[in-house]
Amino acid sequence: MQPHATDSIKSFTQSSNDAEDGIWRNESSETYLASLDERQRLQENLIDGVRNVLVVLPSFGLAFDQEGIRQKVTLAYPKASVFFRTTSGKPFGVPSPEESDAIDLLIDLTGPGNRQGWFYARKLRKMARVAVGRNAGLFRKRIYDRVYDDKSIRAQLPADLLERERYVQKHVFALAGVAMMPQGDLTQDLGKVIALDLPLMK
Repeated sequence: MQPHATDSIKSFTQSSNDAEDGIWRNESSETYLASLDERQRLQENLIDGVRNVLVVLPSFGLAFDQEGIRQKVTLAYPKASVFFRTTSGKPFGVPSPEESDAIDLLIDLTGPGNRQGWFYARKLRKMARVAVGRNAGLFRKRIYDRVYDDKSIRAQLPADLLERERYVQKHVFALAGVAMMPQGDLTQDLGKVIALDLPLMK
């Protein structure tokens, strides 16, 4: 092979590598900016003075386990006690307070087709200072403070039930200021601090 042909191949290969590297950097930057934007929205959605949180679990399609939900809610509201109920109104674990406005934040994951009482949403609304949920049943869209309307975008949602519920439930939690995703890329860089704490090598 002639020298100038080899140089051309090297130049083409380097250009391809540079292009791929540029694409990767752009995608990484876009992902990071999207994460920052999502984190900002979560901060804006946080409710002040939350001490009691009630999470209503759907009768089917629960995308997150109970303890995982408790952990994420506690991360968003460190001083809060977290309670759970089913769509039929039965406590799931320690019963929540029953008095009017005893619940600071209601996160209602009841979805379309879930078994529920006719006026259960109204009862829940009376218990909570702030109610967050999805557009299910007769009243939620009108009486809740924040509603994720998955009915209006149903055609755009994943066909698989669990994937669809995971997507929707994540957005319901986000309306309540609770992040149901890893936050590793957004934490403070502690590399220098950790390095300083390591023992000296002998």
